[in-house]
Amino acid sequence: MSSKTFLNRLSKLQSFFKGWKADGCLIENPLDLFYLTGLQLSLGILVVLSTSSKLFVDGRYIEFAKKHSPFPVELLSKESVSAFLSPVKVLVFDSASTTMDRGEQQKKLYTGVWRGISHPLKELRLIKDAAELKAMKKSAAVVWKGFEHVRRSLKVGITEKELALSFEIFCRKQGAERLSFDPIIAFGKNSAYPHYRAGDAKLKKGDIVLIDIGVVVDHYHSDMTRTVFFGKADPRLILLETVVKQAHDAALALCKRGTKLGDIDKAARNVFKGAGLEELYVHSLGHGIGLETHEFPRLKYQGDDHDVILREGMVITIEPGLYLPGAGGVRYEDTIVIADKGYTNFYV
Repeated sequence: MSSKTFLNRLSKLQSFFKGWKADGCLIENPLDLFYLTGLQLSLGILVVLSTSSKLFVDGRYIEFAKKHSPFPVELLSKESVSAFLSPVKVLVFDSASTTMDRGEQQKKLYTGVWRGISHPLKELRLIKDAAELKAMKKSAAVVWKGFEHVRRSLKVGITEKELALSFEIFCRKQGAERLSFDPIIAFGKNSAYPHYRAGDAKLKKGDIVLIDIGVVVDHYHSDMTRTVFFGKADPRLILLETVVKQAHDAALALCKRGTKLGDIDKAARNVFKGAGLEELYVHSLGHGIGLETHEFPRLKYQGDDHDVILREGMVITIEPGLYLPGAGGVRYEDTIVIADKGYTNFYV
């Protein structure tokens, strides 16, 4: 990514200071550091003030950071950070990821007013820029190829674990850095567990197969789920598939700028309710995705994020599912980006 990209992100972060009634922000979360600098650091402090910023790293990173950081770099020490923070009156920190021990250490760096903000970069990371969308589309393309590989590999006797391993090897050869999460490959009644992990079950004719997979490409995550039938399907599960796809379509119909997230989940739930199957829907409709598989916001009719409004550049998953204990489950998941008009689906 270009230096201009990181400078734009920094400028957007600084625009939040007035609303926070703060003079600066201290960033330590490694993913937030990567988002703002493009550097992978296990330890570092980025101090962003209204008119300047500086990255502090230890001796392991100092030469690399000086060469590649879009911002000035200095060796990390209590004295160096404290000196840079000396004119600051109010400083924001991430209250969601700061432990009590770390909080005590921070007070030694800065004796002014600390203002805790939970995930201070969440609104900034919510809207993906062009560089992020490019990476996410690449990630989606690799995972789609991985899904096709899994589907081609289905055969009597193969185990869930073997299929999961085959998927990982294939995707790594296609350019994936790693998996977003352990693949959910579930045969038969195992698919009734929404967050099942691949086990030793062997595929047999008549099984339903739930495939929930994701990879990381250029640091960005992908996530998709499909359900396929291997042989003659159980009529009960065919019904679930039909209703899930109806709920999926109802949710997507509302995916446009200005829609509340809670209303999208309600649309899917109304389909399930109309079919008399709402009690088999046991999770939220989806989530944000980017540098992490699960990011802000969560798509559910209730909870902290139900009033969040869809905006252009937001990337979310839509993944309704129904799970019939002892028989199997169906989930259908796409990842979409909200566009100027409607949305773009990464898997169509």
